[in-house]
Amino acid sequence: MRIFLSILFLVFSLQSWTKADDIRDFQIEGISVGDSLLKYFDKSEIDKNKYYMYKSQKYAQYNYDVRNSDYDNIVIEFKDSGNYLIGSIIARTLYKDNDFYKCSNKEKILLEDLTIIFYDNSNYIDHGIDEHEMDKSGESKGTWHTFELNDKSGWIYLECLNWSDKFNSDGFTDELKLSILNSEYGKFLATEAY
Repeated sequence: MRIFLSILFLVFSLQSWTKADDIRDFQIEGISVGDSLLKYFDKSEIDKNKYYMYKSQKYAQYNYDVRNSDYDNIVIEFKDSGNYLIGSIIARTLYKDNDFYKCSNKEKILLEDLTIIFYDNSNYIDHGIDEHEMDKSGESKGTWHTFELNDKSGWIYLECLNWSDKFNSDGFTDELKLSILNSEYGKFLATEAY
C-alpha cells in the first residue's frame, strides 16, 4: 500500500511539470532552481551549515534530511553571495541495505515518468551502465540518464549508484539521485568549479 501511495504521489507531483517551459518551473520538495535559498531557510542556519565542494567557492552546498518523502535528503547548491540563488537541487534516496535492486526499480519508475514529461521538450541521453570514476577497481557501477531541456535553461539527471563492498564498508551507500541544474550552474561546473 505504501509503495502504491508513493507512486501515486510521484505521478501527481510530476504531472505539474508537464506544462513547464523553463527549468525554474520544476521543483523538488517545493524548491526550484533560480529561487533564493533564503525563501526556504534562515540565513544563520544556512551559514552555519554550508560547505564547499569545489576549488571555486562561488557556490556553496546546504544539505538537509527530509521526512515523509520519497527522498532521504536534499543537497542544494547555491551562490554564496547576497542573494543565495539556487543553481542545483539534488534529491537522494539512500539504500542502507545496499539493495541495488530496489534502487534500480525506483529508477525505472522515475525514468518512465521523466521520459513522458520531457518527450517533446528535451534531448534525452541514456548513458547506460558504467563504472564509477571514484572506484579504481571498477567494481562500483551506476546508470546515468540526462534530459537537457531544449530551451537550454538546464538539465535533469537521474542516477542509480551501486557501490562495491569496499566502498560500502567505507560508509558509501547505494543511492538514487534526481538532480535539477540550471544553465548558469552548469557553466560554473564546466569552467570554474575545478
